Amino acid sequence: MNRLDHLEAILTESRQYPEMAQLMGDLRVGASLYSEPLKLIQRLISVRRHLGRGEEHRDEVSRIIMNALALKGPMNVSQLTREVQRERGKGSRVTVRNKLHELEAEGVVERGEDHSYRLAE
Repeated sequence: MNRLDHLEAILTESRQYPEMAQLMGDLRVGASLYSEPLKLIQRLISVRRHLGRGEEHRDEVSRIIMNALALKGPMNVSQLTREVQRERGKGSRVTVRNKLHELEAEGVVERGEDHSYRLAE
């Protein structure tokens, strides 16, 4: 992606080939659209791998948390609590926070600077 950005910048600055600059911009957008489904698949595979590691990850709340992070990307405790409540019909912030701390200690999720959680790489 950086190479496409660089080529687009060079073509835009030179103004010698304006149609090529537009084409490079369109190519960059297309490449980013292609990479998003691949990232999603990669996150889902990671979740399945973590779910299969041990019995402790097979509880319903952990499964919902990991699936939500895989499908929707980084989320905070409140957002994850809403996901758990939507899936189970019940769920508390305390339970979700405790599960997140367990998953974080095991290296399954990481906490960001903005207090959001995401799947570990």
